[in-house]
Amino acid sequence: MMASNRRPVAAALSALSLALVPLPAAAEFLQDCPVVPEEFWPELRSLPNDVIEVEADSVDAIRGERIEARGDVQLFANDRRLDSNWIDFYTETRRVETRGRSQLFDGDLLVEAGDSWYELDSDEGAFSDVRYWLRSRDARGGADEAAQLEPGRIQLSEARYTTCPESNESWWLTGSDIRLDQESGRGDARNVTLRFKDVPVFYTPYIQFPIDDRRMSGILMPSAAITSRHGLELAVPWYWNIAPDYDATLTPRVMEERGVMLDTEWRYLRPRHDGTLDLRYLPDDRKFGDDRYLIAWRQKARPIPNLRTDIDINDVSDTEYFRDFGSDVFSASAAFATRRATAAYDWTHWRLRGQVEDYKSLDPNLPDRSKPYQRMPQLVLTGGQSPYPGLDLDLSSELVRFDRKDSLTATRFDVYPKAGFRWEKEGYFIEPKAGLRFTGYALDNVEPGAETSLTRTVPDFSLDGGMFFERWLDQGMIQTLEPRMFYGYIPFRDQDAIPVFDTSERGFRPDTLFNIQRFVGPDRVGDTHQITAALTSRLIDPLSGTERLKLTAGQIYYFDERKVRRNPNQDPLDSGRSELVLGAEAEFGQGWQIQSALQYDPDASDISRGDVAVSYRPNEKALFNLGYRYQQNRIEQTDISALWPLNRRVSAIGRWNYDVLEGRDLELLAGLEYRSCCYGMRVAVRRYLLNSSGDYDNGIFFQITFRGLSQIDTGLDELLRNGIAGYGRFDDDF
Repeated sequence: MMASNRRPVAAALSALSLALVPLPAAAEFLQDCPVVPEEFWPELRSLPNDVIEVEADSVDAIRGERIEARGDVQLFANDRRLDSNWIDFYTETRRVETRGRSQLFDGDLLVEAGDSWYELDSDEGAFSDVRYWLRSRDARGGADEAAQLEPGRIQLSEARYTTCPESNESWWLTGSDIRLDQESGRGDARNVTLRFKDVPVFYTPYIQFPIDDRRMSGILMPSAAITSRHGLELAVPWYWNIAPDYDATLTPRVMEERGVMLDTEWRYLRPRHDGTLDLRYLPDDRKFGDDRYLIAWRQKARPIPNLRTDIDINDVSDTEYFRDFGSDVFSASAAFATRRATAAYDWTHWRLRGQVEDYKSLDPNLPDRSKPYQRMPQLVLTGGQSPYPGLDLDLSSELVRFDRKDSLTATRFDVYPKAGFRWEKEGYFIEPKAGLRFTGYALDNVEPGAETSLTRTVPDFSLDGGMFFERWLDQGMIQTLEPRMFYGYIPFRDQDAIPVFDTSERGFRPDTLFNIQRFVGPDRVGDTHQITAALTSRLIDPLSGTERLKLTAGQIYYFDERKVRRNPNQDPLDSGRSELVLGAEAEFGQGWQIQSALQYDPDASDISRGDVAVSYRPNEKALFNLGYRYQQNRIEQTDISALWPLNRRVSAIGRWNYDVLEGRDLELLAGLEYRSCCYGMRVAVRRYLLNSSGDYDNGIFFQITFRGLSQIDTGLDELLRNGIAGYGRFDDDF
């Protein structure tokens, strides 16, 4: 009886402590030092719901009015356990009293209290000198007094919460007067203080907070940073729970060298549509000399079954906005802001997609004729069927209207049916494919005397085939040998009169070895007569299925020159062979991984492109990455990053990204990370290149994480995840 009615107070006390500051999604870390050892938790008994077991030195019934249990009392009921030396139960008033220390445990929450009383019918009670331990959160805390005023309403005095072990007092969260209302799901507290190393780092005289999953408005954890772009920066987000399906986060962002920016994110979630609206405004940026803003609206909807719509509209005040403030909507070098609305309807084998798309140039000096075309609108029909096993019939088609100010405009129709059949047996496969592409144009605003109607029809054919051999090696590994041949043919069609609206020439990469289309977009269909020879070999661990080593080599041989180019004044491609592609992937030792791709130009006897990535992960808390990128006359960069333990608690973190061609740093980041049983700290300095003019931004970033409570972050977490490959998997327990 006692066990089943004291639980609301204990549970509410736990909920309060967890809710005083919003919890992040971060998992727990350093499981080798729990708050209490596993043997601390009492054992439970599994009993039927209507059975109560009491063990004590003595149990007496006093005139049928009171039941007394004395001396080493253990009460088991409803998967709970109550331990005490003194329990009285009054049968008429249904009042329970305990004297001295007692403990209540339900498998997750263990509560210890001094003298207490509780009335079962009125749900009123009082408890003194409360301590508790929460198994699922690996946390502990207490309160000087706890009282249940009526059903669902709890009052606590001098409540405390921490995730530090019993022998560690690194941080505590305290509140002098706390009231919880379980019916509304809300609580309020006065004189809330977060102390770290006995130094107050956060204080508020009054705060409201949720005690369950229901949302409520309130201030979230502030963030701060120091950078050369903004100086000292402080952001204080406020969450606004507008309605069950609408909310917003409003964040005043004070920047020492620029002014005050207001960042707002508005969200809505309806049964058939959801979206976000980001509005950011900085009046009179002191460094820029003008107002700055960003608008980004995204919405996804499903108004009827099989129909999906997508809206993505973006706008910014100037071309320097992303460089100065960063954004998860665009990259810092974005040249255009996109406005797009799409609707797609799916049925069994087909998809019909309609779209309108526009661009806003962020460069005021860009002439109209150099801007992308608007698609007003674009209709795309794609689909395929397999009427017989191995036979694939596919169709892709498009109708689009291109529009641009003071320029040639057009309506383009493109249809591309394809058929293929795949014979696949143990040890080999053969796959022929054939297609026929028709493209027609209705042109407007053409030069006097020029054609207003153009068409082009081009067939294509390919034949793909490969074999698979394997053998067992003496070391217990399986080695494979996989030769593959690919033949492709597209005849020449003169396309110099066809304008280019949205088509680009596909750069040669390893994935183009088995692709006969040299262009991305329908305005050009490249002629080719080619054959590809490739060979792959693997070493496979048969016990784990792990691919320890993969080596690949491939090259295309051309029988004729390729005459079709994107621009008519470009010379034909007359090389008789492509670059030689070499690739290697290896996983060996303890945590070593290597990935490498190389393109060798046999005509120039030189390497045109190369990428090498080496990673070493010897254990769960250490990683080292070494990368090298090379593209002839364009890119040559090295990238070194690491998270490396200096001892059990302290790790070094860093990244050095260097441009070899320009002889300058792209990014330098160095810092330290400290992890303890109940908190973690990171601090790092960063210097990175802002633009091609050689301007750098310098900043100091830090992060403090109180395990199971909250996190103070200045953006360091995002920098490390984006800058150090593989860092996220090690950071999940920080």
